[in-house]
Amino acid sequence: MGAWDTGIFDDDTAIDVLASLSLADPLEQMNEWFENVTDNDYLEYTDGQCILVSSAIIDAALNGTVYRCDDEETLATVVSVVKEKGPDPLKATAVLHLQRLLGENSELRELWEENDELYPVWRQNIEGIIDRLS
Repeated sequence: MGAWDTGIFDDDTAIDVLASLSLADPLEQMNEWFENVTDNDYLEYTDGQCILVSSAIIDAALNGTVYRCDDEETLATVVSVVKEKGPDPLKATAVLHLQRLLGENSELRELWEENDELYPVWRQNIEGIIDRLS
């Protein structure tokens, strides 16, 4: 059984996304992920995780937001690289896609919405990122 909880990095897929960011230029990879979903009517689960992780990293780089993550070293490295390169140009795109993630056509939202107890916490985490990046 995979790991999951309401935190951004409390999911096995999120950790995989983080790991893939550490193997490339994180800003280029984030931009590619954002561009890949721009014209999609429906956000698949993995695309949603890519949006969420990317946005959290932008938030951490710009606002110093601290996220709990089992792979703290990789997260710190990716955030540092993103901060150094300047993620400002991706802020508006991240907000747009996070809003889509919470919308009608999002598999990740659909799955979380099935859990009446934890869905509000998960949603609040994402709304917090939107607020900080707006």
